[in-house]
Amino acid sequence: MLLNHKSHKLIYIIGLLLIFSFIVKTITDRFRIPSVVGYIILGTIFSQSIVERIPFLSRESIAWYNYLLNTFNFITVLAVSFISFSIGTSLYIKVFKQLELELILIVLFESFGAFILVTGVMLFLDQSLFVSILLGTIATATAPAATVMVLKEYSIPGELSATLMVVLALDEFLALLIFSFMEPLSLALATPAHEITFMAILISPLFKIISAIILGFSIGYLSQHLMANCKSEDRKVLLILATVFGTSALAVFLHISPLFANLTVGFVYRNFTKRRLDISDKIDILTVPLFAAFFILAGTKIQISNLFNWNFLLIAFAYSLTRIIGKVGGARIGAKLSSAPKHVVDYLGFGLTPQIGIAIDLAFIIQKDFIHLPGNISNISMLILNIILFTSFFTEIFGPLATEYGLIKSKEMKKRF
Repeated sequence: MLLNHKSHKLIYIIGLLLIFSFIVKTITDRFRIPSVVGYIILGTIFSQSIVERIPFLSRESIAWYNYLLNTFNFITVLAVSFISFSIGTSLYIKVFKQLELELILIVLFESFGAFILVTGVMLFLDQSLFVSILLGTIATATAPAATVMVLKEYSIPGELSATLMVVLALDEFLALLIFSFMEPLSLALATPAHEITFMAILISPLFKIISAIILGFSIGYLSQHLMANCKSEDRKVLLILATVFGTSALAVFLHISPLFANLTVGFVYRNFTKRRLDISDKIDILTVPLFAAFFILAGTKIQISNLFNWNFLLIAFAYSLTRIIGKVGGARIGAKLSSAPKHVVDYLGFGLTPQIGIAIDLAFIIQKDFIHLPGNISNISMLILNIILFTSFFTEIFGPLATEYGLIKSKEMKKRF
């Protein structure tokens, strides 16, 4: 009877969210607003902090609502897995072979520029070392979706747009790599019971990364071979789902990173197949409800009270400002040191400001790993998630505008009329 009761309530919530998701998608498409922003706003409206204030809901109903929201946490793993898979498919091995000093310096300077500046400013604002490191780590990530959308719609072939596409792909890979080492270090710093050892902060993360790569390569190679011989579209869809979900399940079971495992699967799909697989359109369609659910659930984690907390707003503003300075300034320094063309030096960094997507994925992982720790640490992990969600509103809206500005100034913008 209890399970039946629970399943009914789950259906109610799923039905409502899908109906509102369709409405949000219609509105955002109409006004050319990133749909992700709309999903997070929708999630905020349904957030626990707002639902708890509805006067006609009983305590039992609110408790059920909070419990049911927590049962959707598995969606985070699946969404992260598909995003990682997509990043992997954008990493083309021929690009790595042709990498010049210019691209390497740009990626290193813009990533570590954001990391160092954000970490330093958070320490200056009297945040603990592990919080500063975690925020600095998340700051290295750049969301490619918004920038790629602008490039596909408005850019003409040119050095700025070509460089930006490669930098975006390498940036995501480097962000995941940095996170794989910095999160265990932060976990050790946050809990005095954890001893900081060479094994804990270097050997163990490295072993997990290598294990995830081996797992992803094995599954990816087998899967792409089966995909190449699939003639039925139905079988192709089922194989994609089985590959990503199966890789995630095995990675979770083995206590290794589903992010790196699926990134490797995507990389193998892109580089080791003998024929064009044509799966990108299928993935785009399959992941529409998954990503909608993921970003709506992310919005439900927003604590409205933070928006009236000056300390929170100060930290969020400082995070956004220093991250943008680190990204734009780092890209400029890296491009200048490698003698890139002037318009690449001046405007490349404007395309690296959006962060929604992978940054929220990393914040969710932190929240999951830190939420069970004693004391105030669990609250801090939720604070980090709220900072990333809150600042993502602005970077997702103004990021594409900044990219358009860079394309216009570098004369790589299509005429709109």
